[in-house]
Amino acid sequence: MIVTNELISMNHVEDRLTAQDDLGVWKEILAVLGEEFLQRYRAERGEKESWFLRIGACSHWVRPHQSRWLAAGEFALPIGYKGAAGWSNGLPEFDWSVILSFDGERWKRVDRFSGKKQIVMRVAVPARTARHKQAAIHTMWSTSHQMTLYGFRNVNQKWLCVAASDERKHGRILYAEAAAG
Repeated sequence: MIVTNELISMNHVEDRLTAQDDLGVWKEILAVLGEEFLQRYRAERGEKESWFLRIGACSHWVRPHQSRWLAAGEFALPIGYKGAAGWSNGLPEFDWSVILSFDGERWKRVDRFSGKKQIVMRVAVPARTARHKQAAIHTMWSTSHQMTLYGFRNVNQKWLCVAASDERKHGRILYAEAAAG
């Protein structure tokens, strides 16, 4: 099987977005996190796993104006205030979400998870992104339950990923260097 670099199409989420959601940040989130997903897929794929991306919007965060993530100029901390079935406390609850399946070549929107061994990257994006110039994204892999945060900022009318909470472990993220320079 040849693993492609196929981008995640906006078609997979567009029908769920509203006028309060910034299409530019969603495109950038799908590009950055799609690449993150592909890196993990290439490194860890086996013969029997089913790989999924569950992405959705969350409008309820823990104290968004008082809790801060001190990266790249500071962001509201993207932590949920409720637990969710099968995950740890602090997981953002989705207002809506879609499930995308990746077969090594293509992304496909599906109605439910399938397969005996599922590997899922869960991504919570703030709702109402059109109101703001920055967005902090909460991600978690089902295999490690390791939370990784991503910070996106609108710089000169272009959305860029400017921070990731795992930069010390994995190095500076792709677009942060362009924003800093």
